[in-house]
Amino acid sequence: MASRNFVLIALVFSAFAMLHSQSGAAAQPARTVLNIDYNLDSEGPGQAGANALDLYIPEIADGTETNLRPVVVWVHGGGFMVGDKANRMADKVRLFNGMGFIVASLNYRLSPDISGSDTSQAFAPGRVRAPDHISDVAEAFGWIDRNIQAYGGDPDRLIPIGHSAGAHLVSLLSVSPSWVNSRGVSQQQILGTVMLDTNILRVRDEADPNSPGVTPSRRALIQHTFGTPDEEAADPRWDLVSPLLHADPSDPPVLLVTQVNVPVRMASNSEMATALGQDPATSVVGVPYNHEGINTSLGSAADPSGETTRVSQFMQGLVDDWLPASVRITRRPAKLVRVGRHTRTGKPRMRKARFAWSLGGNNAGAQCRIDARPYRSCESPRLVWLRAGKHTFRVRPLYPSGRPGEERKVSFRIAARRRR
Repeated sequence: MASRNFVLIALVFSAFAMLHSQSGAAAQPARTVLNIDYNLDSEGPGQAGANALDLYIPEIADGTETNLRPVVVWVHGGGFMVGDKANRMADKVRLFNGMGFIVASLNYRLSPDISGSDTSQAFAPGRVRAPDHISDVAEAFGWIDRNIQAYGGDPDRLIPIGHSAGAHLVSLLSVSPSWVNSRGVSQQQILGTVMLDTNILRVRDEADPNSPGVTPSRRALIQHTFGTPDEEAADPRWDLVSPLLHADPSDPPVLLVTQVNVPVRMASNSEMATALGQDPATSVVGVPYNHEGINTSLGSAADPSGETTRVSQFMQGLVDDWLPASVRITRRPAKLVRVGRHTRTGKPRMRKARFAWSLGGNNAGAQCRIDARPYRSCESPRLVWLRAGKHTFRVRPLYPSGRPGEERKVSFRIAARRRR
C-alpha cells in the first residue's frame, strides 16, 4: 500500500509540474549581455569600448518559444563627441522589452570633445570624423545580422532608433543603404526608423562658411565633426553623410520626433518626411520638450506628451505589418509520370519536369533542390531533366538576411510505360 501511495504522489507531482510548465512560468528570465565587441575588422577602433554593444533580452515565458523577436537598435546622441550606450536606458529597455523586443544599444567612435574649455584637439589631422561614426554603426548592424539569432533575435526585423547625433546616424543608415550593404546587410532588413530630434539633415547648410544663420561656435563644432572646407575640398564627405540628400519614397518608413516649439526643427523634420514620400502631419511628432527631454521622456511613465505612445504605436505597426517569407508551389508533375523506352536499350527515357512557385512576404528570392542535391538559388519556373525513379522537389524562400524560410516539397515518380 505504501508503495502504491508513493506512486500516486509521484504522479500528482509530475502532473502538477507539467501543468505549471504549460501555464507560462518563466523558463528563461530577462537578461542583459554587456560589452559585446562588434568589431568585424582585423584592426581595433583605437578607442576602448567604442565598438561595443549591450543586449537587453526580454523574458521567455514558456520554455518552448522558438519565434525570433524583433530587434530595436538604439544609437545614443551626444554631438558625435560624447555619450554612451548605457545612458538613460532603463525606461527604454522596460518599454521595448515589454513589447517583446530585444534591445541592442551600441557605442561608436567619437570625435574629440571640444564642446568645453579644452579645444586643443579641434580640427586635429587624423581625428575621428565623418564618416567614421556611421561606418561603426553599420559595422554593428553587420554583427547583429550574423549573431542576433543566437540570442533569440530576428535579423530580418530590425528597427533603428536614435537621439540627436544618434538620430542622424540611424536616419542615414536607413536612407543610404550602401553603409549596411558594405557589411552584408540588406535595407530590407530594416522595418522602419525612429529619429528623435536631429537637425543635421543637410550638413552643407551648417558646415559651409557661406551658409547664413549659423553661429561661429556651432559652425566650428560641425566642421570639427564633418570636416573643414579645406578637408571637404580634398575629400568630399558633407553630402555623403547628409540624410536628406539620400531620402526617397523607396526607403523604410520613418517616425520623426522633434521640439514643437522650435520652428526650424519642425521645418527640417517635415522636409525630411516629404523627401521620404510621407505626410509630415502624421509622421512628424512635435512634443513640448527640450532636446534632452525628448530622450529622457521616451518610455517614462511620467510622459504625458504622447511621445512614448506614438513611438510604441509606430514600432508595433511595423511588426504587425511585416509578413514572413513564404512560398507556394503552383506547378508540379503528376504523382506518376509515364515515359517511353529507348528503342535500342529498352531503358526508360529521361523526362523533363517543370516546376513553378510564387513567393510572398518579406523575401529575397528562393532556393530549391532535387532529391539529395544541395540547395541552390533558383527562379520560377524551373525545368529539370530526370531519370526514372522516385523524386522529391523542394523549394524554400530566403529572407533578406539570407536565412531560409519554411520549405515546400512535392514527391512524384517517373516510370516506364508498361510493355504490351
